[in-house]
Amino acid sequence: MGSRKLREEWNAIPNRGILPNEAKLRMWNTICEATIDKHKSLYNWTAVACILFIFSITSYQIFTQINRDKDKVEITSTKTFNDDVRLLCLSDGTRVWLNENSEIEYPVKFLKHERTVNLKGEAFFEVKRDPSRPFIITSGAIKTTVLGTSFNVKAYNDDKPEVKVSSGKVKVESIQNKVILEKGYMAVYGAKTALLQKQKATVSEPEWKKVLIYVDGLTLEQALTKLKADHKFEVTYLEDDLKNLTIQGTLDSRQGLYEMLQTIAFALEIKIRVTGNDSYLISK
Repeated sequence: MGSRKLREEWNAIPNRGILPNEAKLRMWNTICEATIDKHKSLYNWTAVACILFIFSITSYQIFTQINRDKDKVEITSTKTFNDDVRLLCLSDGTRVWLNENSEIEYPVKFLKHERTVNLKGEAFFEVKRDPSRPFIITSGAIKTTVLGTSFNVKAYNDDKPEVKVSSGKVKVESIQNKVILEKGYMAVYGAKTALLQKQKATVSEPEWKKVLIYVDGLTLEQALTKLKADHKFEVTYLEDDLKNLTIQGTLDSRQGLYEMLQTIAFALEIKIRVTGNDSYLISK
């Protein structure tokens, strides 16, 4: 009942001359406190509660959106084609050799709590160790989780995807089971059973990976020692301090030894000359 209508009914009561005006006023105030004012107070508190609730919801949405924006990461991808092998250095220091006809999606910068990439095809990973952030590779029907190790993932069109470990330990999962792999072992996924099988690996590092030789940050002496693993040759330094020159970049082994040595010479602004069968002289 509205306060105006209630006041009209109160005034219509035949009490003229019976109650003093002061008494009538006190009684009216008492009635207001018990009815109209009480409802007004309830209404006010209800309004305040609603406002606070709406404010809370809005604040939560803003906070959630801010966090969501923080978690948004810029995703990039690299795709290779026939006879195309590439070496990628991810933001955390992980190195990825991407085989031909493959594609990898990865964040420009990884989140603070995890490192996740998506692979189609084949890649060899040298994961930078970080116990606080597992490195996760999703490749078709399987997921590989590591902290820091080297391994090969092969998953072309979900055709028997496999993971082969060169060093460390990795966990490989499918919807049916999971296996833990150590160096020299591999996991093979069966499409019909959706099960992973652990097997002994015959080769721990794929031959195609050797196409690109990572020499970034190595000294000249270290880089040449790395080349000697697959090539027989000797070098003579005209000056000993040449050994400590630092190289930046990657070598393509498909060029052949002489061409790779000339690439190094061009990058370091030095000379590498043939002096005999499988022997070279290095000078400024």
